[in-house]
Amino acid sequence: MNPRLLHAVMLLWVLCSSAQGQCDKSPETNKLNLSVNYELPTFTADFPIQNMVTLDGIIYVGAVNRIYALAPNLTKLSEYHTGPLLSNETCGQTLTGASSGSKVDNHNIALVVENIYDKGLYSCGSADNGVCRRHVLDDDNSPKTVDEHVYCFADKGRKGKGQLIDSDVVVSASGSQVLNVESNFIMFFVGNSEIPGTGNVSDSATHPHTISLRKMKTSQNGFTFYSDLSYMDLIPPLRGNYYLRYVYSFHSGPFTYFLTVQRVSMDSEAYHTRIVRMCSSDRVIRRYVEMPLECISTDKRRRRSSEIDTVFNILQAAHVTKVGNEVELQKQLKVERGDDVLFAAFAQGKPNSPEPTANSAVCIMSLKHINKMFKLYMQKCHTVDPFHFTGSNKKSCYNASSSDDCDPHEGINEGKESKYRLQVTQFVQRLEYWQKELTNTLVTSITVVIVHGRAVVYLGTSDGRHIQMYEADDVGR
Repeated sequence: MNPRLLHAVMLLWVLCSSAQGQCDKSPETNKLNLSVNYELPTFTADFPIQNMVTLDGIIYVGAVNRIYALAPNLTKLSEYHTGPLLSNETCGQTLTGASSGSKVDNHNIALVVENIYDKGLYSCGSADNGVCRRHVLDDDNSPKTVDEHVYCFADKGRKGKGQLIDSDVVVSASGSQVLNVESNFIMFFVGNSEIPGTGNVSDSATHPHTISLRKMKTSQNGFTFYSDLSYMDLIPPLRGNYYLRYVYSFHSGPFTYFLTVQRVSMDSEAYHTRIVRMCSSDRVIRRYVEMPLECISTDKRRRRSSEIDTVFNILQAAHVTKVGNEVELQKQLKVERGDDVLFAAFAQGKPNSPEPTANSAVCIMSLKHINKMFKLYMQKCHTVDPFHFTGSNKKSCYNASSSDDCDPHEGINEGKESKYRLQVTQFVQRLEYWQKELTNTLVTSITVVIVHGRAVVYLGTSDGRHIQMYEADDVGR
């Protein structure tokens, strides 16, 4: 959802797993009847909504200055006030040495659930200096409201003493993607956007790392890094001068992924989208690779077409789901039922700008194909050092010969574990599936729900419209 455009939101009951089976299947031959009125449950927030997650059927909504807990029928169960705060506060506490500040709104940057220690919710706001708050929702004794047991998830921040340690500074006010990958403990994979001109650059020790992975302490009062290899930062000359926006994150198989928008290269003024892949089992950033993605449109829908392709280069939103019963989709993507696929909403960017135009397209990509291309390009050494993290763009190769690229022993040679940090130089291009329907439209959000074995796609637009589409047997229709 676009926080700048939404003030009141209608949350559709179809997004709740408890209600997905309540709709009768409509005959595919039915024509659109614009005279039908639908009575849908709604919830209107007092402040702009920015994030939403679910846990055990309860919907948790992150908004400016508020966290809401909603029942499946969208009735408000409880709410927690996160702001406004004084600009020198962290979780309501003033740290030692902090100067006085004025009141500022607390935008919800990230909302994350966990289910290992206690059932919990992490809310990370823009006015908390990158620190998250932990809401204990069930401590094995009884369920709790979202405002009943909340504490600052940073030991020094909670006591209001000293300087925060960098592992507890999780998010950036410019925007973040936070993904909880649970195994026997809680690991947060975090990508923090770097947007020039937003004032998110700081020389202090508490500036959030650009990309990182951190483990929750067993004491449950903060996070810890395994080592200084658990994070990467933009090189100093690029801080404040390089556009890097983390748009979406997800976990599939042994990998954790981020989708970003950034410059094509340091020698180019153009922008594009990249997919970043890391091994979920790594405790430091040991195996890291990123690759450009493009969504293209051609009238003849064949790559050998002589028609000029229309390139949609700026990702706006994405959603990963499992393949359903769509036989034609399985055939086109060469996937099977249950495989993970990425639905991605792209826009055409303005010339030499990361800003989108009102011309969108949706592409569908299988994770099987994306991983195949990662492996192919790495084997062919179509890779260089990622300049924005290393300061070098020299050719760099890694022999990705293992059948499981995240195997603990993958790439070990003469007792040394494998390690790579690479940028693929070749594009992965996919044909659009919906484009003509989205001409003069800027898509800002996408959600996919499997209904009766078929993918139903819900699109939100910059002008407040809600569009429902489904993957027809004629793929690309």
